[in-house]
Amino acid sequence: MAKNPQTERPNKHCWIGAKTGGGKSQLLRNELLPGRGVRALFWDIDTDHNCTRYTEKGAFLAALKSADASGKGYRIGWSGDDDPATFEWFCRAAWAVLNGNHETFIVCEEMADQGMGQRLPPYLRKLMVRGRKYGAVLITTTQRCQEVPKALITQAANRYVGLHEDQDARYLERAVGIKAADIEALEPLTFWHKGPEGTQKIRTKYRKFRP
Repeated sequence: MAKNPQTERPNKHCWIGAKTGGGKSQLLRNELLPGRGVRALFWDIDTDHNCTRYTEKGAFLAALKSADASGKGYRIGWSGDDDPATFEWFCRAAWAVLNGNHETFIVCEEMADQGMGQRLPPYLRKLMVRGRKYGAVLITTTQRCQEVPKALITQAANRYVGLHEDQDARYLERAVGIKAADIEALEPLTFWHKGPEGTQKIRTKYRKFRP
């Protein structure tokens, strides 16, 4: 159960959207995740992140319990079954270790694959709506922006919009307020970042990932 609420914590949730090859994982690894000492959980079905991965639920939960009790940073990922019920189980496990005295990064890749439509599953909703005061920093990514709940986009304090085309670009113009033409003009590894301090264009670098 999440504990030690700190109501003064700001919303740091992030949403990253870009078509395939746009650089979502590069941006995430290079710019959004701290290095050493971070508490981080990964829904990492495609093994895109540097973490200790598990494919068996008991082993994952045991490792998470031990890491949480240590008081140190950890990077633990799930790379097993990727069905909606397992994703909800993962979100419930993440909720259980939240502690408002610390930030906990929760990285959830390719959310369109969960087939959620416009409805947030219960524990993902908790992480999005209530997780802030318990130190949650929820980072979600997708290639197909119209196939994820709009709340993942609108309720994130930081929206990173990469290259999209046609209908997706027009959808994001309505959802985020960045002109479709400006979205379509982006190159791979470039993003519009709309956050608390306004909107700016940023660029990240390609770095070869070594798992």
